[in-house]
Amino acid sequence: MTSLVELGERYWALGLPAAARGALRRAHAAAAATDASAVRRLAEISLAIGDVAAARRYAAEAAKREPGPAARVLLGNAQLAASELAAARMSFAAAVDGTRATPAVRARARLGLAAAAEVERDGAGAAANAMAALEDLLGAVTRGATPLAERVALVDRECGLFEEVVARVVACGRTADAVAAFAAAAAACGDAPLGLWQALLAAARVAHGERGLDAEIDAGLSAEAEARPTSRVVAVRTIERRLRRRGADAAARAEAIAQLTALAGTLETAGPGAGVDAATEQARVWFLLATALEDDPASRPRAEAAYRRGLALRPSHAEAACRLALLILDRGDADGALTEIERALRIDASAGLAWRNAARLVDPTSPGLVEVVGRLLDAAAPGAAGIVGAVAPRLLAATAEIARGDVLAGVYAHGHRVKNVLGIIGSRTRSARKLADGDLGDRLRELEREVTALYEEWAQYLRSMEAAGPIVEIIAVAPLVHEVVAAAQARTQATIEIRVEAAIPDLRGDRMLLREALVNLVHNAADAADKTGGDVTVTVRPVATTTAPAVEIVVTDTGPGISKGELPRVFVPGYTTKETGSGVGLTIAERVVTAHHGRIQIDSEEGRGTEVIVVLPSDLGGFPGLAPLAPLAGGRV
Repeated sequence: MTSLVELGERYWALGLPAAARGALRRAHAAAAATDASAVRRLAEISLAIGDVAAARRYAAEAAKREPGPAARVLLGNAQLAASELAAARMSFAAAVDGTRATPAVRARARLGLAAAAEVERDGAGAAANAMAALEDLLGAVTRGATPLAERVALVDRECGLFEEVVARVVACGRTADAVAAFAAAAAACGDAPLGLWQALLAAARVAHGERGLDAEIDAGLSAEAEARPTSRVVAVRTIERRLRRRGADAAARAEAIAQLTALAGTLETAGPGAGVDAATEQARVWFLLATALEDDPASRPRAEAAYRRGLALRPSHAEAACRLALLILDRGDADGALTEIERALRIDASAGLAWRNAARLVDPTSPGLVEVVGRLLDAAAPGAAGIVGAVAPRLLAATAEIARGDVLAGVYAHGHRVKNVLGIIGSRTRSARKLADGDLGDRLRELEREVTALYEEWAQYLRSMEAAGPIVEIIAVAPLVHEVVAAAQARTQATIEIRVEAAIPDLRGDRMLLREALVNLVHNAADAADKTGGDVTVTVRPVATTTAPAVEIVVTDTGPGISKGELPRVFVPGYTTKETGSGVGLTIAERVVTAHHGRIQIDSEEGRGTEVIVVLPSDLGGFPGLAPLAPLAGGRV
């Protein structure tokens, strides 16, 4: 049976929770009635991976087999995770009052009581229990009767617990009491090994907004490192501090990466440690290594791997899951990023970084919006998607449109100044070109052309914002598309093919706005095709809907394509993949199509080209007129 427990520990250390639980379940089945070693680890691992029901079941069994304060704390944590607050408080209180409870066990129980108090919005209760936990730990290292070596070992062993305690103490506003408690502990026991913990208290204060403590933290860690050069705990905290300055010190970053890589290898060679705390420390090393590696784009695959190794050991680390999601999203894997964001929201539904990552992932124009939003809601609050799943995507899309309108308002406010500056630059370039000749004259002529083109495009964008009253008329689609393609073909080497199917219904709308939108789409496609010697196809076909007929216009190019990571940004004002582009063409197209109650969708992949699909209802979607273009400052549209 012991060998099965060890096997489970090794599986867990390798990041294989399913295999670990399988081995431990077999060990539990073969264990004596009073042996709780396997079932206790099953409860701890189940808690770590978020399997609350299993954790609750295993923790209750462990408490029956080996009753005692530690088992009560484990049961309390499982009950707290299951939202059984009254039962959790009873378990934690029993652990605090237990005659066999060590100071560390009491501190863990008080942390549990503080967490339960916070859930119930009892700030005073949370603060009181957090301070009591700190006093338990300080009392353990100031007992003069305990040999100094044992107290130093306790400082390292319970370092992670201490960090949790002081983080909660500071968050509860009891910093002054914590400082006073340290002063009292030092006065009561002259040889108390408080240096490392004092530095970590200062670090917790800095994390909550205090300034001017960096020198104190560095001095404390330096003194500890000199006194205890073999302490891995001190080494990890020292490296962590060094990484805070990695942006300004490339050498410090490189040194930290080398040290963390070596330390991670040493910990792996040493094999699994005892209990969740050892896994937490090992995970901390992997997370620090990932943080250092992700700064360099070339090292990001290694950073991903390091985050995954750390999360295998500590699956409940929400921030690491968020950081991993960002890396995955940056390389265009939206599904992989969504999985990690779901993990983060299941751990902590209030995690701001997780929701910001979710906002990056969600595309209000995507056909998969309902599914994505449903998964996010269910991760944060199981069952929520079934209640609000149909409404939330609509609210999200409307919120995104309002936010985009606010951005456009800012663009419009400064846009005319930019246009005027471009006009001045163009005028002065023209004057200089008339006075120059030879190579300089040629370069000035090219600059004049580029500035003039940019001026016209920017002026066009501003006009699309300030159109006071769109003219709604009946529009024959085929002639409009032929006109747009002819204009685009005159300025490109790419071949543009038109395919117009029969029975295309007329549209109701503003012809000038629709022409502007289609010109931008076809010009973009032609520019992309020019890069690869490719071609462009514009297809127009009728589309049946449940109401009036609609027209689908598809612009396809065989250019270089757009990466999956960049696709969500294509409608953002200023976004462009062209060296001389202004980044407003697609924004104009989207606003015009939306105003006509239509929809626009882009599908692209690097190396495959891009397809833009525009669907326009022939009757304006049943509305009497165009929707307002994005609301702008001063009531303008």
